[in-house]
Amino acid sequence: VAVVVILFLSARTLSNFYVDLLWFDSVDKGSVFWATLGSKALLGVVFSVAFAIIAFVSLTLAERSAPSDLPIGPEKDVIERYRAIVGRRTRLLRIVVSVLFGLMVGLPAIAQWQEWLLFRNSQSFGVEDPQFGADVGFYVFRLPFLAFSIDWAFAALVLITMLTAAMHFLNGSIRVQTPGERIMRGARIHLSILFALLAVIKAVDYWLQRFELTVSGRGVVQGATYTDVNAELPAINLLIMISLLVAALFIAGIRWGGWRLPLLSMALWAVVAVVAGAVYPAIV
Repeated sequence: VAVVVILFLSARTLSNFYVDLLWFDSVDKGSVFWATLGSKALLGVVFSVAFAIIAFVSLTLAERSAPSDLPIGPEKDVIERYRAIVGRRTRLLRIVVSVLFGLMVGLPAIAQWQEWLLFRNSQSFGVEDPQFGADVGFYVFRLPFLAFSIDWAFAALVLITMLTAAMHFLNGSIRVQTPGERIMRGARIHLSILFALLAVIKAVDYWLQRFELTVSGRGVVQGATYTDVNAELPAINLLIMISLLVAALFIAGIRWGGWRLPLLSMALWAVVAVVAGAVYPAIV
């Protein structure tokens, strides 16, 4: 019965798929149809598997860094209830969570199949832009997919960091309502590395944003106009240095045992992003 219901609900999709296949074959372009389908499948599998593997490794490290003593207070009841429900099936739980979120985050990458095909079949135009000296083919073929990949990586790592923090809370490494040390050393090191990676990925994103100024639509014409070159570009370069500084401070905080400087630098990062990245270019 379940199979019949699934076939009934997917009948329109299957019919559209078959009609498209017949049309491509009728014009001797069946290879194009299968190449498109293969690109979609490749993107969905690669991005889903990448997220699932990274999430599983991060959750496993969080599980293994659990303290032996439980916090005293209301959080202890939550942790004991979690352990009573999960029991020895923590590995299965990590796998299920990683796979489910991997499918949720990775399957939308299918929509980028055109950008992926352009990236894979990139060519050179033999013409360089005057601002950065990059070939025009880089903007047409490579930049769109690179920008998507970096944005996806940042969003995926944010979600993995949230899942990891939740796992640390459930095993007692993060104690919100308990007096004394709120974050155990293992959780602090783990989260510091994740925050540093987020800052590095954001620096790469800023680096790509420099090239996106070449096709900016801010001015009366499309392209890098006065404001983009003299206001937006210096602001982006400053944000790159600040994001790398934040990453270095989080790594240094592992040894010095504190997040005060990294958090202060993140506040500076936010102020610079608003003032130099938005307000000042708008004024110019």
